[in-house]
Amino acid sequence: MQTLIRFVVLMALGFGSWVFAGSELVGRVPVLPDEKVPGYLARIELNDPLEVEAALQRAEDVYLSDEIPENVPPVVFVLHGPEVAVFQKHNYQRYKPIVDLAARLSAFRVVDIRICRTQLYSLGGGEQELHPFVGTVPYGPAEVQRLLDVEHYVYF
Repeated sequence: MQTLIRFVVLMALGFGSWVFAGSELVGRVPVLPDEKVPGYLARIELNDPLEVEAALQRAEDVYLSDEIPENVPPVVFVLHGPEVAVFQKHNYQRYKPIVDLAARLSAFRVVDIRICRTQLYSLGGGEQELHPFVGTVPYGPAEVQRLLDVEHYVYF
């Protein structure tokens, strides 16, 4: 119960994407055993490639610990800030470790990367500029709200 309370407090404070060493939260999916969660949404607030990498690493850690319930879909990443550039093909060399991790996790159906087309076009790229494992949505902030309000996803 203390773990759940800590998680809720951290999420309310906006620290949900941080992993605290020594905490009971490290590598754990925040779900009560009898709670049915339709899916998880990665919380990306700083719009920074390193934040995306940290969230991907956390998803991999949870996957490797075998703590993801079987019927839960991949963790959805909706990227709609400057971090969209990470997944543009011409930036592959610069962001290779992040892209390779995301590709591997996508192949294992651990994550589902969705890029905001509006942000992509504002960066001067089109959908053909994205890696094949990345999907798009018309407008990222609307997709985040839809997942939270309509699909009842919870932050990962």
